[in-house]
Amino acid sequence: MTRLRDVPRPVGAEVAPTSVVRAHGLRRTFGEGASAVEALRGVDIAFDRGSFTAIMGPSGSGKSTLLHLLAGLDRPTDGWVEIDGTRLDRLDDRHLTLLRREKVGFVFQAYNLLPVLTAEQNITLPVRIGGHRPDPERLEELIREMGLGDRRTHRPAELSGGQQQRVAVARALITRPAVVFGDEPTGNLDSVSSRELLRLMRHAVDTLDQTIVMVTHDPSAAAVADRVVFLADGAVTGIRERPTIDEILDELRALAS
Repeated sequence: MTRLRDVPRPVGAEVAPTSVVRAHGLRRTFGEGASAVEALRGVDIAFDRGSFTAIMGPSGSGKSTLLHLLAGLDRPTDGWVEIDGTRLDRLDDRHLTLLRREKVGFVFQAYNLLPVLTAEQNITLPVRIGGHRPDPERLEELIREMGLGDRRTHRPAELSGGQQQRVAVARALITRPAVVFGDEPTGNLDSVSSRELLRLMRHAVDTLDQTIVMVTHDPSAAAVADRVVFLADGAVTGIRERPTIDEILDELRALAS
């Protein structure tokens, strides 16, 4: 089986030791001619290892487009993305799939669990798809940390929304990815479940040295992050380190005015 580490790194490939994800000159245009829409307009950004970043902006600001490009789910019109020292634009589709499998975890607003599998089977699915057996210690650690010890044999229909999203987070972490991308991970949760999920994600960063990049519209969720990146009209308009909820709201009001 070919794995990402078997792919030769191009001579002269740039490596940033502290940044696990980097993007340079990212542009993404949808459509052509007079109907073309420029969703991103030359974004330069980097995410340090072991950091928690929230991305915010008004509707149509380009935050979801940016997340998809950073995660290798879409390719930019121009510019490049690097994950853990590998430039995505230098990979064909097969090796890009391998990189996402080995280096990237995902948590979406919709839990995206397979209904016929138990919680434990959903968690270990990325490992088994890669043709490996789950690390028993890693599995037990995640089940314990996510509070799923008494739910491991339950199927998604038998779990609450908060429990399903905790399964999704554990699934994203099981492969020890270089980075976890979250697309509105608290969007379908009530306030109690949302706070618990954010606490667990914060714990993954602080204790497991995980890197998390999360798109959110919720200032309370963004305030849990180490920094917040603000976008408007496809460009980064500002970055705040450890902002309060009030500071986040002030930034969003300014973008909307």
